[in-house]
Amino acid sequence: MKVLCIFLFATLLNTLGIEKKIVGGHKLTMHEAERILGESCQLKESTTSTKAGGHKYKSTYLANSSDEKSDRIIALYYSFESFTDEAAAKEKFNTFKVSNQTYEGFEMLNDLGDESFFQSDSKNFCLLIVRKGNEMILFKVNKMTSKTSLENLKKIALDVVQRV
Repeated sequence: MKVLCIFLFATLLNTLGIEKKIVGGHKLTMHEAERILGESCQLKESTTSTKAGGHKYKSTYLANSSDEKSDRIIALYYSFESFTDEAAAKEKFNTFKVSNQTYEGFEMLNDLGDESFFQSDSKNFCLLIVRKGNEMILFKVNKMTSKTSLENLKKIALDVVQRV
């Protein structure tokens, strides 16, 4: 009976969206990964590390299908990093921005976090990095397919930013 009550309570929290705020709002859910990839997937890796400069969480989701043309694995890489101060987060974000801004498909975004950018070559990969205060999130899909949803990627990035 106790287990049933815990299960029902967790289900209710998840349905209301409260669970994300209580238990690891910085983490990406399986449902969110599937919405971005446009198909079912599996969690391959999930790691958390703490360092003097803050906290980092990384996860990798693999699509259950592969790219039929090349047999390449379709993956979503996600990371969340919390820095001890905003200056350190700005510095890391700027490093990513400077190293990517000269390449095809780079665009600064104005509606996600304090600063963000999106980059894609429209066929192989897409990258979205958002900084909000002293926290930064990164999404990378490699290899993009016709199922990959850039619309859901941006919506989910906004959701993650709002819940951290």
